[in-house]
Amino acid sequence: MQIKYHLRFSRAFVAKFTAAAVVFLLSFLIMPFYINGDQSLYRKVYETLPDFGLTEGFLFYSRSLGSQEFVHFFLSWVASRFVDKDLFIAFSNAILAYVSMSLFRKWQASVIMAFLLVLTNFYFLVIYFAAERLKFGFMFLALSLIYIDQIKRFYGFAVLALISHVQVLIVYGAILFNIFVRGILKLFRTGKVAKSWLLLFLVPFLFLPPLLLGGEFFLAKLVSYYSVRDFADLTELAKILVFLLLALWYSKKKSETIIMFIPIVIAVFLIGGFRVNLFGYFFVLYYGLQFRGGWNFGVLTTSVYFAYSSINFLVNVIQHGDGFFSGSLLVEKLKD
Repeated sequence: MQIKYHLRFSRAFVAKFTAAAVVFLLSFLIMPFYINGDQSLYRKVYETLPDFGLTEGFLFYSRSLGSQEFVHFFLSWVASRFVDKDLFIAFSNAILAYVSMSLFRKWQASVIMAFLLVLTNFYFLVIYFAAERLKFGFMFLALSLIYIDQIKRFYGFAVLALISHVQVLIVYGAILFNIFVRGILKLFRTGKVAKSWLLLFLVPFLFLPPLLLGGEFFLAKLVSYYSVRDFADLTELAKILVFLLLALWYSKKKSETIIMFIPIVIAVFLIGGFRVNLFGYFFVLYYGLQFRGGWNFGVLTTSVYFAYSSINFLVNVIQHGDGFFSGSLLVEKLKD
């Protein structure tokens, strides 16, 4: 008796798997060229981690990188015992590509548009190759947004995102600020407390694990961002305002969009635009991808612009070992 198994995969799954495979292959081929800039230090730390136990390794990691983001350390500490760093990063990038496509599909992006974004967008290339710690923060941030309607999963992934990279506070802060302000408006309008305010009671528990794992570090990190901000960088402010206008163009709830962008615009002043604009752009995608699956003027125009910047980034990696080689005028540095 012969039993036949027929596996049927959706078009979206095939596209996500293909994108992950392509990103894995490109990462594995290109990452060995990235030997300068921050990656030179990351490589040295990764190669040395197998010599330490967990506690000693974390102390070494913290002293070497000036960072206490535990998730990146722990994954690097484990992976360094088994695989080469470039293979570890390639595999991580593949997962990020798959998760990001899943998020974009949740936001109603067409399969092709989601595929193109994770393969050609400049911000994705920065996360794949340069912003190593932010990679894991963004990965868990995306997972939390995928499961935003399932509170336990959302909370779990949000905690992992926060202990992966402090900058994801920008997104969660914008979401919570929107809940708070809209709740206030409803209270004044109807005299009733919004049910969404119940989520605000989870805020202390959301921030408790990161604070226990390194409260002083997170505070110091925010202070360091504030100390190196550049008030004169009007270009960054202009970018976030353009992102706001694009988001408003496609948003069905204009007031919600304005409210969520208020913390983001403030963050540009406090910690510097280049650290914030990545998240601001993903708010544009949140609204823009819901209109015609992303096949619209705003998403297409920004996609072409960032795809062009991606070419220069990759050329710099291959030719100079650093995507942010100072000779390029077409890319901006997004520090990790």
